[in-house]
Amino acid sequence: MTQVVFADSNVFIEALFIPSSAAFLVAEMVAGEAFDMVTCDLVIQDVERAILKKLQNHPDQLRTILGAWETMRAKIRLSVLPDPSPSTVKAAFNRYIGVMKHKADIPVLAAAISMNPLPYAILSGNREHFNDEVAKRCGIYIGSCREFIELIANSS
Repeated sequence: MTQVVFADSNVFIEALFIPSSAAFLVAEMVAGEAFDMVTCDLVIQDVERAILKKLQNHPDQLRTILGAWETMRAKIRLSVLPDPSPSTVKAAFNRYIGVMKHKADIPVLAAAISMNPLPYAILSGNREHFNDEVAKRCGIYIGSCREFIELIANSS
């Protein structure tokens, strides 16, 4: 069974805009079926909102990046989970806000920790919020794409 990684929005944005990035390499690994990747609806909305905001005054680049986004989603076979229920988010808020310290990321974390089985890893470039204390509390590896690649390289 292929291991599953859960990706935050900044992973996709980095992979789309920086083809030499660790996030792009992780996407290539997923495309090569080394891992499966999942996220939630909220993350998809965040990615698309960020793309539109960044390129709203550049229609040609916007079309190119939106096309690349659709291609990437297909290539990595991205599974998109529904957002967690309000009660699940509230429970995650109560358990994690003290270590995560950012209310807006709690629903994304709640989606990941609601998975059954749990994901092998949660990938986020926002290590201030998706930090080692959150990882310790939820029992899931959390790291940036660069840290994840280093983990894989050191475990081979």
